[in-house]
Amino acid sequence: MNRFKTIFFLILFVGIPSVAYAQQGSIRGEVLDASTAEPMFGVTVLIRNPQKFAKTDLDGKYELVGVPEGTHTLEFVMIGMETVKKSVSVQAGKTEKVNLVMGAKKLDEVLVQDRAMNDTEASLLKYQKKAAAVSDGISAEAIAKTPDSSAGDVMRRVTGITLVGGKYVFVRGLGERYSNTMFNGVPLPSPEPDKRVVPLDLFPAAMIKNIVVSKTFIPEDSAEFSGGTVKIETKEYPDKYFFKFGLKLGYNANTTNQNWKTYSGGGQDWLGIDEGNRKKPSIVDTLPNAQFVEGGRLTGGYPREIITAGSLSFNNQWSPKQTDAPWNKGLDISTGNVFKFSESVKWGTLFAVTYNRDNQFKQEIDRFNLVGSVSPDLPRDGKNRVLLPVLNYRSRIYEETVSWGTMFNNTLDFGKGQRVYWKNFFSVNNDKQVREYEGINNNIPFELQSTKLNYVMRNIFNSSIGGDHRLPIGETVTKFDWVASYSEANRNQPDMRDTTYATTPGTAGTNGAPLLSSPNIGYSSRFFSESKDISRYVGVNYEIPFKQWSGFESKFKTGYSAVDRERNFEAEFFSFVNQNGDAGRGLANQSLGSRFYPLPPEAILNPFNRGANGYQIREFTRPTDKYMAQQKIHSYYGQFDLPIIKDLRFIGGARYEDNYQAVRTFNPFSPRDDFFARFDYRSELDPFLRNLVDPNYRQTNAKLANRNVLPSANFVYSLNDITNIRFAYTQTLTRPDFRELSPFEFTDILGGPPVKGNPDLKQTYIHNYDLRYETFPGGEDFFAVGVFRKNMIDPIERVVQVDNQFRYSFVNAKQAYIQGAEIEARKGLGFISEYLERWSLGINTFFIKSEVQLNDWAYYQLAQMGVINDVNRPTSLSRPLQGQSPYVYNFNLRYRFDKQANHTITFLFNEFGRRINSVGGLGIPDTYESPVGVFDAVYSLKYDEKLIFKVAARNLNDARVKIVQENPVLGREETVYSYRTGPTITMSATYNFD
Repeated sequence: MNRFKTIFFLILFVGIPSVAYAQQGSIRGEVLDASTAEPMFGVTVLIRNPQKFAKTDLDGKYELVGVPEGTHTLEFVMIGMETVKKSVSVQAGKTEKVNLVMGAKKLDEVLVQDRAMNDTEASLLKYQKKAAAVSDGISAEAIAKTPDSSAGDVMRRVTGITLVGGKYVFVRGLGERYSNTMFNGVPLPSPEPDKRVVPLDLFPAAMIKNIVVSKTFIPEDSAEFSGGTVKIETKEYPDKYFFKFGLKLGYNANTTNQNWKTYSGGGQDWLGIDEGNRKKPSIVDTLPNAQFVEGGRLTGGYPREIITAGSLSFNNQWSPKQTDAPWNKGLDISTGNVFKFSESVKWGTLFAVTYNRDNQFKQEIDRFNLVGSVSPDLPRDGKNRVLLPVLNYRSRIYEETVSWGTMFNNTLDFGKGQRVYWKNFFSVNNDKQVREYEGINNNIPFELQSTKLNYVMRNIFNSSIGGDHRLPIGETVTKFDWVASYSEANRNQPDMRDTTYATTPGTAGTNGAPLLSSPNIGYSSRFFSESKDISRYVGVNYEIPFKQWSGFESKFKTGYSAVDRERNFEAEFFSFVNQNGDAGRGLANQSLGSRFYPLPPEAILNPFNRGANGYQIREFTRPTDKYMAQQKIHSYYGQFDLPIIKDLRFIGGARYEDNYQAVRTFNPFSPRDDFFARFDYRSELDPFLRNLVDPNYRQTNAKLANRNVLPSANFVYSLNDITNIRFAYTQTLTRPDFRELSPFEFTDILGGPPVKGNPDLKQTYIHNYDLRYETFPGGEDFFAVGVFRKNMIDPIERVVQVDNQFRYSFVNAKQAYIQGAEIEARKGLGFISEYLERWSLGINTFFIKSEVQLNDWAYYQLAQMGVINDVNRPTSLSRPLQGQSPYVYNFNLRYRFDKQANHTITFLFNEFGRRINSVGGLGIPDTYESPVGVFDAVYSLKYDEKLIFKVAARNLNDARVKIVQENPVLGREETVYSYRTGPTITMSATYNFD
């Protein structure tokens, strides 16, 4: 499937032709109403010598073709509006773009003598001023002036955004659970199995028309957010033919040209494609549904001969090879064109490819603590608590990331406000990792040395078809739009290999024995997992203009959308077991002077040592390691947009969402369970079929069924033409993800504690209050200050569980609140002094306070009656919301070496405050992520509108990521996790061949 998609996009790319342009040029653009920011229909655009004219269509667009080379004066004329003139220089074979915001007030005639290309950043600010919701954004023209190469980079410039890992968006400091991403108007699944948020480094900046972040809910948007919704809109087609080609080369101070460890996977690893070398052996994969163990007279399984053959069929590569770390590399290609079939009908197409191959070395400290008392006679609470180390590891991680993506967009524009489009996106992101760690595990207790070879393949595909239609009915123009989308996100983890050697602590110089007989994953084990997440989406919207009681222009909008999402997940565990009980097979005396076992696992597990009397592969897959899940959401809404009085506007209504989620976890070795699980999974909503299903077959299941009406009320009071005061009250929600609902227990691939879902989770309800003052002085200048509060009911939190082992899980807290203030300012510094004219400063700051009120101890006493599980009892009954930073700072300072901003340098700084990483349980203190401040700098130089050269320096201060835990007795914080990534410098050059 992946190869087919790759070939498909490459054929489309090669097949896009270019066309030759005549000696004459053309002029095109868009006209917006200054009072509404809506496209203006019927504006006459003319040149008097030679005589040429056009009228704007229902999208406010116009085009003049066959314009002779030279300087011409454009006139924009419409009854009731002020005539505007603009001077434009036309070059042969090129298209000049002239956009206009047209006002009705009486103005002196304006003659603009600047060259053609108007900046639409002003129109985006006009959109923000007139928007129904509190929002911030960035336009394509503004992006073109920055050194940013991806949507992730671009988001750093948007107010209220914290970017984590260069790709994950936190809105108003809230974690990914409380943010939502819409891509061309449709929800997009994430290839990350543990994250709901879509990584934004997958989207090339050159493809983006605009990014708007909505911070308050309106009924036409999904109600599943609280922090905000990030709306990414890509370009439908370019104004003219272009072809861009770019190369990148990156250096990391901790990694590049240093010692590097990797392993052979296949000849296509550089493409992020596994050739099949990591595939599960066919003899194991094709056997019937039974656990791969040797059978007995009273137990199921397979004959010894089959088990022996299966043991010999597994790849015997366990150890990495050493080399030097290569430089990071990247490639960007984009091209597009527009083809005219008539004066009104045209087809536009756009194609892009991005490729990146990065290497990162990290040294980690990873610890896990339980809690005890300073004395057996004292309770484990307050200052009597002491941290007892359980795991204490030091790790060396060598990770190679290959990411590439393609985008292919097509738009057929019929003119007169009628168009249809087909947009496609495919992205691959693969991690190839060697992890070596050593340390003490007091649960065993042994001193361990481990090597893990891991390969995780992620990809995402989206294809959307839709249309926008303006339908004249009498003297009004109604709007109708529709979209249908298919998305697929896959995650495949083939053949993760883990070998561990052990020795008794304090026995330096003694050879340890390889742990080749433990059934737990993590010791001479092989792990396979596959996950497929499919999302189907349809949506329709209809907008009707009308006049309210005082004659002011108003709108009513209604619509329907449906999301149908499915996930299939399966994991399989295998481990080599010594039938003789001799862990070393007589090789333990061959010491090479190491305190750990000297022989590599390839020697221990060579074919001569495998078989009936040696090491056999045995399956330890659990009955809960396979699940199927489904989610269906049907939504309807009604929304009014009308002035109550002249300067007070109301935007609001309600959204109805009918949500159904089901997770079925069943025994993968039982054909009966498999059949009934699939049967019930597809017939859950049919009472007759449901009654035919044996209710006793299921191992574990979880279901959420909710019907919610979510109200929204937004008020905008216009103090004057450039200043608004906004107030909003809305209700939203957030739902648990499949992973959080599934009782499947997964051991973290990075070696951390296992994570287990909770089938009893409920959705979170949120009451949102917003108040904001904003002013738009002109140009790119902007100032806003606002306050907000959010009251949450049943927020979902990650907690530590401790019963017969420790793990992470998820529970609903009782309630929580968040309140804060945000300030943003963007301003050129020329008003201070003429010497600062080329400097500009951007600041956005958030100060946030949150508190979670957990269920009191009386609630947990129900555990004694078996109503709830006591292992979920939290340590703190009142604390900040998990993942919530008390402050976020973003600063950017930019210097233009020339007036056109072709030569710039930008300095950026981002810092978030201390936030809870995980919630402790049964007396174990919460863990906190310490504040991290990151300093970046970008230098950009553009030659002749063709060549762009950039140097980006990231993490110049080599910030340390650190997670800490309080040790009450010692009165200090203990580091439980820590690493540095090192500074990275990337050089890139892009050439435009248009």
